[in-house]
Amino acid sequence: MRRRARIVLGLAPAALVLAAAVGGALGGSLLQSLGYAPHLGVDAFPTLDYYRAVLADPAVRAAAGRTLATALPAAALAAVLGLALGLALAGRRGPAGALVQLPLLVPYVVVVALATVWLAGGGVLARVAFALGVLDAPAAWPRLLDGPSGLGVVLAFAWKQVPFVALLVAAAHDGGDRTGVEVARVYGADRWQTFRYAVLPRVAPALVAAVALVLAYDLGALEVPLLLSGGTRDTLAVAAWRAYADPDLAQRPLAMALAWCVLALATVVVGAWTAAARRWLPGARA
Repeated sequence: MRRRARIVLGLAPAALVLAAAVGGALGGSLLQSLGYAPHLGVDAFPTLDYYRAVLADPAVRAAAGRTLATALPAAALAAVLGLALGLALAGRRGPAGALVQLPLLVPYVVVVALATVWLAGGGVLARVAFALGVLDAPAAWPRLLDGPSGLGVVLAFAWKQVPFVALLVAAAHDGGDRTGVEVARVYGADRWQTFRYAVLPRVAPALVAAVALVLAYDLGALEVPLLLSGGTRDTLAVAAWRAYADPDLAQRPLAMALAWCVLALATVVVGAWTAAARRWLPGARA
């Protein structure tokens, strides 16, 4: 008990500073979204008019759809590929593990630049396809980045996040109790049965937590959809940023209302994923 108290007291100063900074920012943005911004010439507190305007705007509803259409597939790719890669890396050290970690060191702005070089019309893949005779011209390459599918944003997210999920899964697999796996093998379980009843329950808590973090980031990400979509597929986060950057400062409360809508959407989606995973994924309750 004394050791726990010392740890709490040791962390208290930093925790209080962090809580004050984050709490002040959240509180200030919430007040602005409710119409309290006298320094901006807005003093209608309390009012829900800005939230009503946001929810009634067809463009915002379309942005919410685009947010889900990019975040959910990216998280699904990260979950499936990260799980497979993590299990492949489990128990192994060396160049392969270091190579997998490389995307984690690359900022998202650099990821956008790499995606543009490789996936844009006239990019590396387009020129390779043209050289192989697959395309009549590099310009015939499909619009992966700024097209209606938003595939470029999904791939950019996944490239960064698959290694993150994989490392957490590999750490959970290596650090857990191997008794279940060994018992399954002794009693003649095949690979699928061993995975289903021994391996998956072992790594499920790490997988659920990793995907929850990935979802939370993807739903609120700004730079990737802003830079890759070319202004044609604004997500909620991009819409909030555009409202915040509006020269008319009286629109700032609208931006804050949008930001809180992003937070609400992320809370609902991450909560739904966590609840579903704990209900249906073996071992996720641990």
